[in-house]
Amino acid sequence: MKKLSLYIFLVLMWCNVGFADAISEYEMAGAKLKISILEIMTEEQVVENLETTSWADKKYIIVKYVPDASKYQNLEFDDYYLTIDSSDENLPIVAITAIEWFKTDFDACIKKQNQYANKYEKIFKIKKEVHPIQDFSDKYGPGSKWRPIIFERPNFQTIKSDTASVLCYHYGTSPENDLFGEDNLKINILTREYADAITVK
Repeated sequence: MKKLSLYIFLVLMWCNVGFADAISEYEMAGAKLKISILEIMTEEQVVENLETTSWADKKYIIVKYVPDASKYQNLEFDDYYLTIDSSDENLPIVAITAIEWFKTDFDACIKKQNQYANKYEKIFKIKKEVHPIQDFSDKYGPGSKWRPIIFERPNFQTIKSDTASVLCYHYGTSPENDLFGEDNLKINILTREYADAITVK
């Protein structure tokens, strides 16, 4: 009986670790959560490609990442960004963001969003949470909207698991909107610590 209990415990532990690591271990064009950015970029490249600090906490710095196309073939996205924790001397990556642009074609963005969400659902082995399209007019102008699809473990608050999302943004049909013509799809891979830091309480 004790052997059976131990066996069940070990199996459950293995499953828990396997699921928790699915997002943590996901690699995108050489970038992976918690590795040092200096493993894929030189110090000079990091300095040259500094974008901004995160609005949530100044210790988080966003860097534009241009993957080496000769090394990473079949790159799927138009732009890549890495967020690093500058308070840690190792400069670990706490977020990976990949962007695909759609001008004003929100329908095309939604179609691609569904494709990526289905793909990541299989890779992460986590059921996707598809949220309804939400109005964003108050923030980005008339007609603006977005739709989030989130990947969270049911017990993520307890086990502090990393998270991912596939987001579609539409900035309306009026040229007067500041971001008109910049509809985009964003893939975000985030450590739990960073996700908690940018979550509006």
